[in-house]
Amino acid sequence: MAEAGLILITLLVGGLCHFVPAQLPFLLPFVFNPIVFAGCLLLPFWYWRGIKRLDAATRPGKLRQTFFYAGVLGVWFVLQTHFEYISQHMFFLNRTQAVVLGMVAPFCAGISWPGAALAAGVPALISRAAIAAWRHVRFFSHPLAAMAVFLFTTDIWLIPAVHFDAMIDPTLYAVMNLSCLGGGVLFWMVALDPRPKPPCSYSYLTRAGTGFFVMFPQIVIGAYIALTTKDLFSFYALCGRLFPTISPANDQLFGGLIMWIPPGMMNVAALIITLNALRLAELKEDRLFVTPKGSKVYEAKWTGR
Repeated sequence: MAEAGLILITLLVGGLCHFVPAQLPFLLPFVFNPIVFAGCLLLPFWYWRGIKRLDAATRPGKLRQTFFYAGVLGVWFVLQTHFEYISQHMFFLNRTQAVVLGMVAPFCAGISWPGAALAAGVPALISRAAIAAWRHVRFFSHPLAAMAVFLFTTDIWLIPAVHFDAMIDPTLYAVMNLSCLGGGVLFWMVALDPRPKPPCSYSYLTRAGTGFFVMFPQIVIGAYIALTTKDLFSFYALCGRLFPTISPANDQLFGGLIMWIPPGMMNVAALIITLNALRLAELKEDRLFVTPKGSKVYEAKWTGR
């Protein structure tokens, strides 16, 4: 069974990380997390297997497939390579890690819309367990709830005292990273849902607003961190910065800019993507619409047609 082989690889890498950590290359884990490592192996495999099982009409295109694999690769790189070490010794690299986990990788997952492929590829037991678990947390898929969860899981860790505790406590550090990833996946799967209403519960304009307006709290927080003269995050002075030529002020400035500018651009991109999905849905409706004999149509869509 393919899953058993991937789990065996996970156990092997875990053993190497335990017994010979100093001899491992950059692209293997600095701190081994079996859940993340196994997930980064199993999810692409299940997705690939699901793609093979879907018919041509329901199979996602190559671009969507590429976005899915890129998202998984991003999570693996920032959490299960030695990048994790350097992200613990520079604030701007830590924020790069957080942006990948909370924004970039989930954004890729939202664009890929992998539900059908994963459902076709995962074992039946896991599929049933996922469906049962989703019933208990489905209320978080409301746009306002998804925005609240996203902002909370992203920004709670930027309170200086909370950030310090998370960086010195391995368990809390793992919770910080996984909560950023989970909140981001939830949010972007709601905001980038490409389906019309119904089956989606919310209109395209609601989804567009969800993906766009969440940008403004993030801009305020990122701008404050970038522009303040206070040293907010003392942990990096305590542990020693990896690049001593970068001053604490510049480290914080770069970190704030990383939180401020790239996510804002992605929120604008999400708005454009959702409006384009609306346009495509209207085009599809027009192709399927049969005008009653003898009637005249005067309505013009928002696209100007």
